[in-house]
Amino acid sequence: MEVNTTYVLPSDKCVQYTCEEINGQYVTKETKTTCPHYRPEDCEPGTETTDANGCCKSCKIRNICEVKSKQTVIEVNGCTSVQSVNLTFCDGQCGSSSMYSAAANMMMHQCECCQEATTSQKQVQLSCADGSKVQHSYTMVETCSCNKAECVGGTTSKPQRRRRR
Repeated sequence: MEVNTTYVLPSDKCVQYTCEEINGQYVTKETKTTCPHYRPEDCEPGTETTDANGCCKSCKIRNICEVKSKQTVIEVNGCTSVQSVNLTFCDGQCGSSSMYSAAANMMMHQCECCQEATTSQKQVQLSCADGSKVQHSYTMVETCSCNKAECVGGTTSKPQRRRRR
């Protein structure tokens, strides 16, 4: 093996070996790829892929993003709904990953969020402390879906030390 060349064994594509010369000595550096958690049962059928190195498996996560609801009293500016309202919201899991790419020498991010796809406006009457009544419009979630989103961050910050006083 020549200096500064990298070799990958066919039997273990998750380890790269690089020959380096340090102070006149030839040293083999071993670099292991850490793959993100992979559970085939969470995958949409037929979407399983392996990265360019043949090391890490990934897939499109089955979207479990759905409309849920909860009974709640709406309160706005001191006025409250007389009865509880059935508020709907999106809840679930969408595919997101953060994986090191040796080819790009950086972290590759894929993010999706469980968000409302269609909504409608509903009206509810609120009673105020002074005895008046006001109409209030609120948003009702009709359907939800997984939508691509920007992955915020990208670097891990170090914990900050707090000063003692």
